[in-house]
Amino acid sequence: MAEQQYQQPSQSSRTTRAMEALARLEAAGEQAANKPSRLRVLSIEGSDPIGGAGTMADMKAFSAQGVFGYAAMTSVLAQNTQGVTSIVNMDPDFLVAQLNAVSDDAVIDAMKIGMLGTPELVDAVKGWLTALETQYQHDAIAKPVVVLDPVMYAKSGDALLTPQAEQALRTIVPMADIITPNVLELAALADAGQPATNIDELETMARLVCERYGVAVYAKGGALALAGSESSTDILAEPSPQDGDVRTTRIEGKTVHTQNVHGTGDTLSSTLAALRPQCDTWEETTRRAKTWMNGAIGAADRLHVGKGHGPVDFTWQHAPTGLRFSADYWNRVRPIRERIHGMRFITSMVDATLSLDDFAFYLHQDDIYLTDYTSLLALASSRADRLDERVFFAQAASGGVDSEVLFHRNWFIKHGFDPAPVSRSEVTAAYIGHEHRVADSGSYARLVAVVMPCFWLYAAMGKEMRDQVRDKHIDVDTHPFGEWIRMYSDPEFTESTLREVQICDRLAAEASIDEYEHMMHAALVSSEHEFRFFEQGLTRPALGF
Repeated sequence: MAEQQYQQPSQSSRTTRAMEALARLEAAGEQAANKPSRLRVLSIEGSDPIGGAGTMADMKAFSAQGVFGYAAMTSVLAQNTQGVTSIVNMDPDFLVAQLNAVSDDAVIDAMKIGMLGTPELVDAVKGWLTALETQYQHDAIAKPVVVLDPVMYAKSGDALLTPQAEQALRTIVPMADIITPNVLELAALADAGQPATNIDELETMARLVCERYGVAVYAKGGALALAGSESSTDILAEPSPQDGDVRTTRIEGKTVHTQNVHGTGDTLSSTLAALRPQCDTWEETTRRAKTWMNGAIGAADRLHVGKGHGPVDFTWQHAPTGLRFSADYWNRVRPIRERIHGMRFITSMVDATLSLDDFAFYLHQDDIYLTDYTSLLALASSRADRLDERVFFAQAASGGVDSEVLFHRNWFIKHGFDPAPVSRSEVTAAYIGHEHRVADSGSYARLVAVVMPCFWLYAAMGKEMRDQVRDKHIDVDTHPFGEWIRMYSDPEFTESTLREVQICDRLAAEASIDEYEHMMHAALVSSEHEFRFFEQGLTRPALGF
Protein backbone atom coordinates (compact mmCIF):
# COMPACT_ATOMS: atom_id res chain seq x y z
CA MET A 1 0.00 0.00 0.00
CA ALA A 2 1.43 3.34 -1.06
CA GLU A 3 2.26 5.74 1.75
CA GLN A 4 -0.29 8.50 2.05
CA GLN A 5 1.09 11.96 1.43
CA TYR A 6 0.18 14.79 3.75
CA GLN A 7 -1.89 17.36 1.91
CA GLN A 8 -1.68 20.90 3.12
CA PRO A 9 -5.11 22.48 3.58
CA SER A 10 -6.05 24.70 0.68
CA GLN A 11 -5.82 28.45 0.99
CA SER A 12 -9.59 28.71 0.77
CA SER A 13 -10.22 26.22 3.58
CA ARG A 14 -7.71 27.94 5.87
CA THR A 15 -9.29 31.27 5.09
CA THR A 16 -12.74 29.88 5.80
CA ARG A 17 -11.66 28.52 9.18
CA ALA A 18 -10.00 31.79 10.04
CA MET A 19 -13.12 33.72 9.06
CA GLU A 20 -15.31 31.40 11.12
CA ALA A 21 -13.05 31.72 14.14
CA LEU A 22 -12.95 35.48 13.77
CA ALA A 23 -16.72 35.56 13.42
CA ARG A 24 -17.07 33.63 16.69
CA LEU A 25 -14.81 36.10 18.42
CA GLU A 26 -16.73 39.01 16.98
CA ALA A 27 -20.05 37.48 18.03
CA ALA A 28 -18.71 36.97 21.53
CA GLY A 29 -17.61 40.58 21.53
CA GLU A 30 -21.05 41.76 20.43
CA GLN A 31 -22.65 39.80 23.25
CA ALA A 32 -20.12 40.91 25.86
CA ALA A 33 -22.14 43.95 26.87
CA ASN A 34 -24.92 41.70 28.11
CA LYS A 35 -22.66 39.12 29.71
CA PRO A 36 -21.67 39.03 33.39
CA SER A 37 -18.15 40.10 34.23
CA ARG A 38 -17.41 36.62 35.64
CA LEU A 39 -18.48 33.11 34.70
CA ARG A 40 -20.47 31.38 37.44
CA VAL A 41 -19.39 27.90 38.46
CA LEU A 42 -20.92 25.52 41.02
CA SER A 43 -19.07 23.11 43.28
CA ILE A 44 -20.98 20.02 44.46
CA GLU A 45 -18.50 18.53 46.85
CA GLY A 46 -17.55 17.55 50.40
CA SER A 47 -15.72 19.83 52.81
CA ASP A 48 -12.10 19.93 53.95
CA PRO A 49 -11.29 21.87 57.16
CA ILE A 50 -7.59 22.13 56.22
CA GLY A 51 -8.57 23.95 53.02
CA GLY A 52 -6.69 21.94 50.42
CA ALA A 53 -9.40 19.69 49.02
CA GLY A 54 -13.16 19.52 48.49
CA THR A 55 -15.33 22.61 48.52
CA MET A 56 -12.58 24.79 49.95
CA ALA A 57 -10.17 23.82 47.17
CA ASP A 58 -12.86 24.38 44.55
CA MET A 59 -13.58 27.90 45.75
CA LYS A 60 -9.89 28.78 45.64
CA ALA A 61 -9.45 27.24 42.20
CA PHE A 62 -12.46 29.17 40.92
CA SER A 63 -11.02 32.44 42.17
CA ALA A 64 -7.63 31.59 40.69
CA GLN A 65 -9.25 31.19 37.27
CA GLY A 66 -11.27 34.37 37.55
CA VAL A 67 -14.76 32.88 37.98
CA PHE A 68 -17.41 33.33 40.65
CA GLY A 69 -18.06 30.21 42.70
CA TYR A 70 -21.23 28.72 44.21
CA ALA A 71 -21.14 25.71 46.55
CA ALA A 72 -23.42 22.93 47.73
CA MET A 73 -21.89 20.50 50.22
CA THR A 74 -22.52 16.78 49.88
CA SER A 75 -20.72 15.85 53.08
CA VAL A 76 -18.81 17.30 55.98
CA LEU A 77 -15.45 15.72 56.69
CA ALA A 78 -13.03 15.81 59.58
CA GLN A 79 -9.75 15.63 57.67
CA ASN A 80 -6.37 17.22 57.34
CA THR A 81 -3.12 16.58 55.49
CA GLN A 82 -2.67 13.31 57.35
CA GLY A 83 -6.02 11.73 56.54
CA VAL A 84 -9.76 11.54 57.10
CA THR A 85 -11.04 10.71 60.57
CA SER A 86 -14.78 11.13 60.15
CA ILE A 87 -17.44 11.75 57.47
CA VAL A 88 -21.02 12.92 57.83
CA ASN A 89 -22.98 12.66 54.58
CA MET A 90 -25.68 15.24 53.98
CA ASP A 91 -29.32 14.22 53.99
CA PRO A 92 -30.24 13.95 50.26
CA ASP A 93 -33.21 16.29 50.67
CA PHE A 94 -30.98 18.90 52.28
CA LEU A 95 -28.45 18.59 49.44
CA VAL A 96 -31.25 19.20 46.94
CA ALA A 97 -32.37 22.17 49.01
CA GLN A 98 -28.86 23.62 48.70
CA LEU A 99 -28.79 22.99 44.96
CA ASN A 100 -32.20 24.56 44.47
CA ALA A 101 -31.16 27.55 46.53
CA VAL A 102 -28.49 28.20 43.90
CA SER A 103 -30.35 27.28 40.71
CA ASP A 104 -33.58 29.04 41.67
CA ASP A 105 -31.71 32.29 42.14
CA ALA A 106 -28.73 32.31 39.75
CA VAL A 107 -27.49 31.02 36.39
CA ILE A 108 -24.88 28.25 36.41
CA ASP A 109 -22.36 28.29 33.54
CA ALA A 110 -20.47 25.19 34.66
CA MET A 111 -20.27 22.80 37.57
CA LYS A 112 -17.89 20.39 39.19
CA ILE A 113 -19.40 17.33 40.87
CA GLY A 114 -17.16 15.63 43.38
CA MET A 115 -17.69 13.31 46.31
CA LEU A 116 -21.12 11.59 46.37
CA GLY A 117 -20.81 9.20 49.28
CA THR A 118 -24.12 7.29 49.07
CA PRO A 119 -26.48 6.01 46.33
CA GLU A 120 -29.12 8.42 47.64
CA LEU A 121 -26.82 11.41 47.14
CA VAL A 122 -26.09 10.26 43.58
CA ASP A 123 -29.81 10.00 42.85
CA ALA A 124 -30.44 13.41 44.39
CA VAL A 125 -27.87 15.10 42.14
CA LYS A 126 -29.08 13.20 39.06
CA GLY A 127 -32.66 14.29 39.64
CA TRP A 128 -31.74 17.90 40.24
CA LEU A 129 -29.40 18.02 37.22
CA THR A 130 -32.03 16.50 34.92
CA ALA A 131 -34.58 19.09 36.01
CA LEU A 132 -32.03 21.91 35.63
CA GLU A 133 -31.13 20.95 32.07
CA THR A 134 -34.80 20.71 31.14
CA GLN A 135 -35.45 24.14 32.59
CA TYR A 136 -32.44 25.66 30.84
CA GLN A 137 -33.55 24.22 27.51
CA HIS A 138 -37.00 25.70 28.00
CA ASP A 139 -35.56 29.10 28.95
CA ALA A 140 -32.97 29.05 26.12
CA ILE A 141 -30.10 29.14 28.60
CA ALA A 142 -26.90 27.38 27.56
CA LYS A 143 -26.49 23.93 29.13
CA PRO A 144 -23.90 24.15 31.90
CA VAL A 145 -20.61 22.32 31.47
CA VAL A 146 -20.53 19.32 33.82
CA VAL A 147 -17.20 18.04 35.12
CA LEU A 148 -17.43 14.87 37.21
CA ASP A 149 -14.63 13.79 39.49
CA PRO A 150 -15.63 10.15 40.10
CA VAL A 151 -14.35 9.95 43.66
CA MET A 152 -14.05 6.24 44.43
CA TYR A 153 -10.49 5.60 45.54
CA ALA A 154 -7.92 7.62 47.46
CA LYS A 155 -4.35 7.93 46.17
CA SER A 156 -3.42 5.36 48.82
CA GLY A 157 -5.73 2.83 47.17
CA ASP A 158 -8.33 2.90 49.94
CA ALA A 159 -11.92 2.56 48.72
CA LEU A 160 -13.99 5.64 49.56
CA LEU A 161 -17.39 4.24 48.53
CA THR A 162 -19.42 1.16 49.30
CA PRO A 163 -19.98 -1.18 46.32
CA GLN A 164 -23.58 0.08 46.14
CA ALA A 165 -22.48 3.73 46.06
CA GLU A 166 -19.84 2.97 43.42
CA GLN A 167 -22.44 1.28 41.23
CA ALA A 168 -24.78 4.25 41.65
CA LEU A 169 -21.99 6.64 40.71
CA ARG A 170 -21.58 4.90 37.36
CA THR A 171 -25.15 5.91 36.48
CA ILE A 172 -24.36 9.63 36.63
CA VAL A 173 -21.23 9.37 34.46
CA PRO A 174 -23.13 9.73 31.12
CA MET A 175 -24.59 13.03 32.32
CA ALA A 176 -21.12 14.60 32.50
CA ASP A 177 -19.25 16.31 29.70
CA ILE A 178 -15.95 15.06 31.05
CA ILE A 179 -14.77 12.88 33.93
CA THR A 180 -11.41 13.06 35.70
CA PRO A 181 -10.54 9.62 37.16
CA ASN A 182 -7.23 8.76 38.77
CA VAL A 183 -5.58 5.48 37.71
CA LEU A 184 -7.53 3.41 40.25
CA GLU A 185 -10.87 4.97 39.34
CA LEU A 186 -10.13 4.62 35.63
CA ALA A 187 -9.39 0.91 36.12
CA ALA A 188 -12.66 0.48 38.03
CA LEU A 189 -14.71 2.20 35.32
CA ALA A 190 -12.95 0.12 32.67
CA ASP A 191 -13.56 -3.06 34.72
CA ALA A 192 -9.85 -3.75 34.50
CA GLY A 193 -8.26 -6.10 36.98
CA GLN A 194 -5.28 -3.84 37.67
CA PRO A 195 -4.61 -0.10 37.29
CA ALA A 196 -2.44 1.14 34.44
CA THR A 197 1.30 0.94 35.02
CA ASN A 198 2.40 2.93 31.97
CA ILE A 199 1.09 5.61 29.66
CA ASP A 200 0.02 3.19 26.93
CA GLU A 201 -2.19 1.24 29.33
CA LEU A 202 -3.60 4.51 30.65
CA GLU A 203 -4.50 5.57 27.12
CA THR A 204 -6.14 2.22 26.32
CA MET A 205 -8.32 2.37 29.44
CA ALA A 206 -9.26 6.03 28.82
CA ARG A 207 -10.37 5.12 25.30
CA LEU A 208 -12.44 2.20 26.59
CA VAL A 209 -14.22 4.29 29.25
CA CYS A 210 -14.86 7.06 26.72
CA GLU A 211 -16.50 4.57 24.35
CA ARG A 212 -18.49 2.88 27.11
CA TYR A 213 -20.01 5.99 28.65
CA GLY A 214 -19.95 8.41 25.72
CA VAL A 215 -18.16 11.14 27.69
CA ALA A 216 -14.76 12.77 27.45
CA VAL A 217 -12.21 11.29 29.85
CA TYR A 218 -9.28 13.12 31.36
CA ALA A 219 -7.19 10.28 32.79
CA LYS A 220 -4.72 11.59 35.35
CA GLY A 221 -1.25 10.08 35.13
CA GLY A 222 0.01 11.55 38.39
CA ALA A 223 0.36 8.12 39.99
CA LEU A 224 2.74 7.11 37.20
CA ALA A 225 4.84 10.20 37.89
CA LEU A 226 4.88 9.45 41.63
CA ALA A 227 6.11 5.98 40.74
CA GLY A 228 9.25 7.48 39.23
CA SER A 229 8.48 8.74 35.73
CA GLU A 230 10.08 12.08 34.83
CA SER A 231 7.12 12.87 32.58
CA SER A 232 3.75 13.63 34.10
CA THR A 233 1.49 12.86 31.15
CA ASP A 234 -2.30 12.75 31.25
CA ILE A 235 -4.63 11.37 28.59
CA LEU A 236 -7.58 13.21 27.09
CA ALA A 237 -10.01 10.86 25.33
CA GLU A 238 -12.91 12.45 23.45
CA PRO A 239 -15.81 10.88 21.55
CA SER A 240 -16.14 12.17 18.01
CA PRO A 241 -19.60 13.67 17.35
CA GLN A 242 -19.31 12.67 13.69
CA ASP A 243 -18.48 8.97 13.67
CA GLY A 244 -18.48 7.98 17.32
CA ASP A 245 -14.79 7.15 17.23
CA VAL A 246 -12.51 8.16 20.10
CA ARG A 247 -9.68 10.64 19.69
CA THR A 248 -6.93 10.61 22.29
CA THR A 249 -4.46 13.37 23.08
CA ARG A 250 -1.48 13.19 25.40
CA ILE A 251 -1.32 16.21 27.68
CA GLU A 252 2.30 16.29 28.71
CA GLY A 253 3.95 17.99 31.62
CA LYS A 254 7.10 17.81 33.69
CA THR A 255 7.05 15.87 36.93
CA VAL A 256 7.16 18.06 40.03
CA HIS A 257 8.96 16.23 42.82
CA THR A 258 6.91 16.90 45.95
CA GLN A 259 4.83 15.02 48.49
CA ASN A 260 2.47 17.97 48.83
CA VAL A 261 -0.36 16.83 46.56
CA HIS A 262 -3.34 16.96 48.94
CA GLY A 263 -6.46 17.84 46.98
CA THR A 264 -4.89 17.85 43.51
CA GLY A 265 -7.73 15.77 42.06
CA ASP A 266 -10.38 18.15 43.36
CA THR A 267 -8.38 21.15 42.24
CA LEU A 268 -7.89 19.83 38.72
CA SER A 269 -11.57 19.04 38.16
CA SER A 270 -12.73 22.41 39.48
CA THR A 271 -10.09 24.15 37.35
CA LEU A 272 -11.42 22.35 34.27
CA ALA A 273 -14.96 23.47 35.12
CA ALA A 274 -13.80 27.06 35.50
CA LEU A 275 -11.76 27.08 32.30
CA ARG A 276 -13.95 25.18 29.83
CA PRO A 277 -16.41 28.05 29.17
CA GLN A 278 -13.38 30.26 28.53
CA CYS A 279 -11.89 27.90 25.91
CA ASP A 280 -12.91 26.55 22.50
CA THR A 281 -12.03 22.88 23.05
CA TRP A 282 -11.34 20.38 25.79
CA GLU A 283 -7.77 20.09 24.55
CA GLU A 284 -7.20 23.80 25.04
CA THR A 285 -8.92 23.59 28.44
CA THR A 286 -6.84 20.67 29.68
CA ARG A 287 -3.57 22.16 28.52
CA ARG A 288 -4.31 25.42 30.33
CA ALA A 289 -5.35 23.49 33.44
CA LYS A 290 -2.23 21.33 33.28
CA THR A 291 0.03 24.38 33.08
CA TRP A 292 -1.72 26.04 36.00
CA MET A 293 -1.64 22.85 38.09
CA ASN A 294 2.10 22.41 37.47
CA GLY A 295 2.67 25.90 38.85
CA ALA A 296 0.42 25.34 41.86
CA ILE A 297 2.10 22.02 42.70
CA GLY A 298 5.56 23.48 42.11
CA ALA A 299 4.86 26.20 44.70
CA ALA A 300 3.37 23.80 47.25
CA ASP A 301 6.51 23.11 49.27
CA ARG A 302 6.82 26.75 50.40
CA LEU A 303 3.35 26.76 51.98
CA HIS A 304 4.25 24.67 55.05
CA VAL A 305 0.64 23.63 55.70
CA GLY A 306 0.18 20.52 57.82
CA LYS A 307 2.39 17.64 58.88
CA GLY A 308 1.37 15.25 56.12
CA HIS A 309 0.80 15.68 52.40
CA GLY A 310 0.21 19.39 52.13
CA PRO A 311 -2.02 21.25 49.65
CA VAL A 312 -1.01 23.06 46.48
CA ASP A 313 -0.58 26.84 46.33
CA PHE A 314 -3.72 28.24 44.71
CA THR A 315 -2.33 31.77 44.79
CA TRP A 316 0.94 31.04 43.00
CA GLN A 317 0.04 33.29 40.05
CA HIS A 318 -1.37 36.14 42.09
CA ALA A 319 0.85 36.83 45.05
CA PRO A 320 4.07 34.83 45.44
CA THR A 321 4.12 35.43 49.16
CA GLY A 322 2.11 36.91 51.97
CA LEU A 323 5.15 39.05 52.77
CA ARG A 324 5.72 42.54 51.50
CA PHE A 325 8.20 42.75 48.64
CA SER A 326 10.67 44.46 50.96
CA ALA A 327 10.44 41.70 53.56
CA ASP A 328 10.70 39.01 50.89
CA TYR A 329 13.75 40.71 49.36
CA TRP A 330 15.47 41.31 52.70
CA ASN A 331 15.05 37.64 53.56
CA ARG A 332 16.25 36.38 50.19
CA VAL A 333 19.23 38.73 50.10
CA ARG A 334 20.44 37.65 53.55
CA PRO A 335 23.37 35.51 52.26
CA ILE A 336 24.66 38.42 50.16
CA ARG A 337 24.22 40.87 53.04
CA GLU A 338 26.21 38.59 55.32
CA ARG A 339 28.99 38.30 52.75
CA ILE A 340 29.15 42.09 52.36
CA HIS A 341 29.18 42.77 56.08
CA GLY A 342 31.89 40.18 56.66
CA MET A 343 34.13 40.96 53.68
CA ARG A 344 37.64 42.27 54.32
CA PHE A 345 37.06 45.50 52.40
CA ILE A 346 34.27 46.51 54.78
CA THR A 347 35.83 45.26 58.02
CA SER A 348 39.10 47.01 57.12
CA MET A 349 37.21 50.23 56.50
CA VAL A 350 35.73 50.04 59.99
CA ASP A 351 39.04 49.55 61.78
CA ALA A 352 40.82 52.01 59.41
CA THR A 353 43.32 49.44 58.16
CA LEU A 354 42.11 49.49 54.56
CA SER A 355 44.73 50.84 52.18
CA LEU A 356 43.94 54.31 50.91
CA ASP A 357 44.93 53.09 47.44
CA ASP A 358 42.31 50.33 47.63
CA PHE A 359 39.63 52.77 48.76
CA ALA A 360 40.64 55.25 46.03
CA PHE A 361 40.24 52.51 43.39
CA TYR A 362 36.76 51.82 44.72
CA LEU A 363 35.85 55.54 44.79
CA HIS A 364 37.01 56.08 41.21
CA GLN A 365 34.78 53.23 40.04
CA ASP A 366 31.92 54.57 42.18
CA ASP A 367 32.29 57.92 40.38
CA ILE A 368 31.73 56.15 37.07
CA TYR A 369 28.86 54.13 38.44
CA LEU A 370 27.07 57.09 40.03
CA THR A 371 27.27 59.13 36.83
CA ASP A 372 25.34 56.37 35.10
CA TYR A 373 23.12 55.74 38.12
CA THR A 374 21.94 59.35 37.89
CA SER A 375 20.55 58.66 34.43
CA LEU A 376 18.61 55.66 35.75
CA LEU A 377 17.06 57.71 38.54
CA ALA A 378 16.09 60.38 36.01
CA LEU A 379 14.56 57.66 33.83
CA ALA A 380 12.59 56.39 36.83
CA SER A 381 11.31 59.92 37.36
CA SER A 382 10.09 60.08 33.75
CA ARG A 383 8.34 56.71 34.04
CA ALA A 384 6.74 57.27 37.44
CA ASP A 385 2.97 57.07 37.43
CA ARG A 386 2.58 59.31 40.48
CA LEU A 387 3.64 62.90 40.89
CA ASP A 388 5.26 62.41 44.31
CA GLU A 389 7.38 59.57 42.92
CA ARG A 390 8.43 61.66 39.93
CA VAL A 391 9.60 64.37 42.32
CA PHE A 392 11.41 61.87 44.55
CA PHE A 393 13.46 60.32 41.76
CA ALA A 394 14.16 63.69 40.15
CA GLN A 395 15.56 64.98 43.45
CA ALA A 396 17.54 61.77 44.00
CA ALA A 397 19.03 62.10 40.51
CA SER A 398 20.22 65.63 41.20
CA GLY A 399 20.89 66.58 44.80
CA GLY A 400 21.41 63.13 46.29
CA VAL A 401 23.99 61.80 43.86
CA ASP A 402 25.69 65.18 43.50
CA SER A 403 26.55 65.14 47.20
CA GLU A 404 28.18 61.75 46.84
CA VAL A 405 30.24 62.82 43.82
CA LEU A 406 31.30 65.96 45.70
CA PHE A 407 32.41 63.82 48.64
CA HIS A 408 34.53 61.70 46.27
CA ARG A 409 36.30 64.76 44.86
CA ASN A 410 37.01 66.22 48.27
CA TRP A 411 38.32 62.88 49.57
CA PHE A 412 40.66 62.48 46.61
CA ILE A 413 42.10 65.95 47.10
CA LYS A 414 42.38 65.59 50.89
CA HIS A 415 44.31 62.31 50.64
CA GLY A 416 46.51 63.27 47.70
CA PHE A 417 44.83 61.39 44.85
CA ASP A 418 44.09 62.68 41.37
CA PRO A 419 40.30 63.18 41.13
CA ALA A 420 40.39 62.92 37.32
CA PRO A 421 38.20 60.12 35.89
CA VAL A 422 39.75 56.71 35.22
CA SER A 423 38.74 53.84 32.96
CA ARG A 424 35.78 51.67 33.83
CA SER A 425 36.55 48.23 35.32
CA GLU A 426 34.94 45.02 34.09
CA VAL A 427 33.08 44.75 37.42
CA THR A 428 31.65 48.25 37.10
CA ALA A 429 30.73 47.61 33.47
CA ALA A 430 28.91 44.41 34.42
CA TYR A 431 26.85 46.18 37.10
CA ILE A 432 25.91 49.05 34.78
CA GLY A 433 25.09 46.58 32.02
CA HIS A 434 22.72 44.67 34.30
CA GLU A 435 20.88 47.83 35.31
CA HIS A 436 20.48 48.98 31.72
CA ARG A 437 19.19 45.60 30.57
CA VAL A 438 16.50 45.87 33.21
CA ALA A 439 15.79 49.49 32.28
CA ASP A 440 15.45 48.48 28.61
CA SER A 441 12.46 46.29 29.56
CA GLY A 442 10.44 49.50 29.74
CA SER A 443 9.05 48.54 33.15
CA TYR A 444 8.91 51.24 35.80
CA ALA A 445 8.55 48.62 38.55
CA ARG A 446 11.65 46.69 37.49
CA LEU A 447 13.64 49.90 37.14
CA VAL A 448 12.74 50.91 40.69
CA ALA A 449 13.69 47.44 41.94
CA VAL A 450 17.05 47.32 40.17
CA VAL A 451 18.23 50.59 41.78
CA MET A 452 16.91 49.73 45.25
CA PRO A 453 19.97 47.82 46.59
CA CYS A 454 22.19 50.86 46.01
CA PHE A 455 19.95 52.65 48.49
CA TRP A 456 19.16 49.93 50.99
CA LEU A 457 22.43 47.99 51.23
CA TYR A 458 24.39 51.23 51.62
CA ALA A 459 22.01 52.51 54.30
CA ALA A 460 22.28 49.22 56.20
CA MET A 461 26.08 49.22 55.96
CA GLY A 462 26.31 52.86 56.94
CA LYS A 463 24.30 52.27 60.10
CA GLU A 464 26.21 49.11 61.04
CA MET A 465 29.62 50.66 60.40
CA ARG A 466 28.69 53.77 62.38
CA ASP A 467 27.66 51.59 65.33
CA GLN A 468 30.87 49.54 65.10
CA VAL A 469 33.06 52.63 64.98
CA ARG A 470 31.22 54.07 67.96
CA ASP A 471 31.51 50.81 69.93
CA LYS A 472 35.25 50.74 69.27
CA HIS A 473 35.54 54.36 70.48
CA ILE A 474 37.01 55.50 67.17
CA ASP A 475 36.71 59.21 66.35
CA VAL A 476 34.71 59.49 63.13
CA ASP A 477 36.09 62.99 62.44
CA THR A 478 39.67 61.70 62.25
CA HIS A 479 38.76 58.34 60.70
CA PRO A 480 40.08 58.16 57.08
CA PHE A 481 36.71 56.84 55.92
CA GLY A 482 34.60 58.66 58.49
CA GLU A 483 32.92 60.98 55.97
CA TRP A 484 31.83 57.96 53.89
CA ILE A 485 30.37 56.27 56.98
CA ARG A 486 28.65 59.48 58.05
CA MET A 487 27.16 60.06 54.59
CA TYR A 488 25.47 56.65 54.38
CA SER A 489 24.26 56.68 57.98
CA ASP A 490 22.84 60.18 57.59
CA PRO A 491 19.12 60.51 58.45
CA GLU A 492 18.36 62.12 55.08
CA PHE A 493 19.83 59.16 53.21
CA THR A 494 17.88 56.81 55.49
CA GLU A 495 14.68 58.70 54.67
CA SER A 496 15.42 58.48 50.93
CA THR A 497 16.05 54.77 51.28
CA LEU A 498 12.75 54.27 53.08
CA ARG A 499 10.90 56.14 50.34
CA GLU A 500 12.54 54.03 47.62
CA VAL A 501 11.62 50.81 49.44
CA GLN A 502 8.03 51.98 49.95
CA ILE A 503 7.70 52.65 46.22
CA CYS A 504 8.99 49.13 45.52
CA ASP A 505 6.41 47.69 47.91
CA ARG A 506 3.58 49.57 46.22
CA LEU A 507 4.59 48.51 42.72
CA ALA A 508 5.11 44.89 43.75
CA ALA A 509 1.72 44.74 45.45
CA GLU A 510 0.08 45.84 42.19
CA ALA A 511 2.22 43.62 39.96
CA SER A 512 1.48 40.26 38.35
CA ILE A 513 3.42 37.25 39.58
CA ASP A 514 5.73 37.46 36.56
CA GLU A 515 6.40 41.15 37.13
CA TYR A 516 6.97 40.53 40.85
CA GLU A 517 9.58 37.87 40.12
CA HIS A 518 11.25 40.10 37.51
CA MET A 519 11.47 42.82 40.16
CA MET A 520 12.91 40.41 42.69
CA HIS A 521 15.44 39.01 40.23
CA ALA A 522 16.57 42.52 39.26
CA ALA A 523 17.08 43.49 42.91
CA LEU A 524 18.91 40.30 43.86
CA VAL A 525 21.28 40.48 40.91
CA SER A 526 22.01 44.13 41.74
CA SER A 527 22.78 43.01 45.28
CA GLU A 528 25.33 40.48 44.05
CA HIS A 529 26.89 43.20 41.91
CA GLU A 530 27.15 45.38 45.02
CA PHE A 531 29.24 42.70 46.70
CA ARG A 532 31.55 42.47 43.69
CA PHE A 533 31.72 46.24 43.47
CA PHE A 534 33.18 46.51 46.97
CA GLU A 535 35.39 43.49 46.42
CA GLN A 536 37.08 45.08 43.41
CA GLY A 537 38.82 47.50 45.76
CA LEU A 538 40.98 44.54 46.77
CA THR A 539 40.90 42.35 43.66
CA ARG A 540 41.65 45.17 41.18
CA PRO A 541 39.89 43.82 38.05
CA ALA A 542 40.96 44.84 34.55
CA LEU A 543 40.15 48.36 33.34
CA GLY A 544 39.15 49.73 29.96
CA PHE A 545 35.59 48.38 29.70
